[in-house]
Amino acid sequence: MSDVATADTLKSLAYLHGVSPVSATFKQQPEHFEVTELLEPQAEQAGEHQWLWVEKRGANTPYVAGQLAKFAGVGERQVSYAGLKDRHAVTRQWFSVQLPGQPLLAWQDLEHDEFSVQRALLQPRKLKTGAHQGNGFTLRLEDVSDLTALRDRWQLIAEKGVPNYFGAQRFGHNGQNIAKAKLWFAGQLRQRLSRTQQGLLLSAARALLFNEVVSARIAAGRLLPEPGDAMILAGSQSYFIAEPDDPSLLARHAEGDVLLSAPLPGSGSGITGHAIAEFEAAVLADHVELVTGLQQHRVDAARRPLLLRPEQSEFKALDETTAELRFNLPKGSFATSVLRELITTQFENQLLR
Repeated sequence: MSDVATADTLKSLAYLHGVSPVSATFKQQPEHFEVTELLEPQAEQAGEHQWLWVEKRGANTPYVAGQLAKFAGVGERQVSYAGLKDRHAVTRQWFSVQLPGQPLLAWQDLEHDEFSVQRALLQPRKLKTGAHQGNGFTLRLEDVSDLTALRDRWQLIAEKGVPNYFGAQRFGHNGQNIAKAKLWFAGQLRQRLSRTQQGLLLSAARALLFNEVVSARIAAGRLLPEPGDAMILAGSQSYFIAEPDDPSLLARHAEGDVLLSAPLPGSGSGITGHAIAEFEAAVLADHVELVTGLQQHRVDAARRPLLLRPEQSEFKALDETTAELRFNLPKGSFATSVLRELITTQFENQLLR
């Protein structure tokens, strides 16, 4: 795959349910895409970290963090958040600001056109990356070509799930993160990378490899557990290797107790076995430079669920051509992966998880 084509990698990935026959327009304005972080802090108690529940519109998460730091008179390193939220949306999430020995600031006095602090409380610990359970989404679809077909498709997705692909935003504008990663791994990137920039490139490389393995497995129709599969326990990061003589495995998979997984490549030997190990190795062999680069930079290998199923899903018809969807996704998952299977449209603004 050429660097020029990298930006179109999502277009070539396999669909779990085929290309949707339903067309719709999406995200005409930020209010059509709402994201609420799923994280409930402990009851307020003494501590040097001031946690802030912030609603923002038209601003990205790092920008808001910078504005909070400015108001508090501290460096941006003193501000933390669990995850990034999309700029072109209405989003709600927690931030924490470390202010030792200080009472709660008058955060209600912080006025800004793009965000507001709606709640503040003291906590003994900083907010760490990935501390949230996931995100709740409310999406509005307009100009729906067939509302009945959309409802049926939504029910199918709620029951069977979608491929757990990383979204296009992980790869940067026109896939530039992958192009830069290849140059960096080959020692040909002239610019000096910060630690944050290095992390972005490593994350993009792993994401592309994961997507390719997932797509290949869906295209091959291998969607049931096989001997050697790394099965993830639902709701955790724990996994076990499927044994050839496990009579309960298919039932546990059907019930959603255990999940198929695909690799997030890195250092360390592969954990799968039998034919599945050979299958994954064959797919990754087409991207040797990325696999080798991740290993050289000592990125730990990991596993990620192959499929993604929206939780607490709701469908509401607002009129004959407009629908509202509500659902929760675990952290690290992308709403675009759900919409890609649900409708055919042009995503003018890509979503962050």
